[in-house]
Amino acid sequence: MIKVRNLTKEFNGKTVINSVSFEVKEGEIFGYLGPNRVGETTTMKYPYIVLEKIMMGY
Repeated sequence: MIKVRNLTKEFNGKTVINSVSFEVKEGEIFGYLGPNRVGETTTMKYPYIVLEKIMMGY
C-alpha cells in the first residue's frame, strides 16, 4: 500500500504541487491525469525518491 498525504513541492520558489493526497491499495491500478506541465510526473516520482532515501539511510 502507498499513502501520500499533503504532498507539497516547490521549484525555484514556485509551488508546483500543493497538498496532494492519495492512497493506492495492494492490487489496485492507479492513474493520475492532468493538463501538460502541472506536476503529474513529479507527483508520482517524489514519494519514491523519498522512500529510496529513507531505505538508504539518508
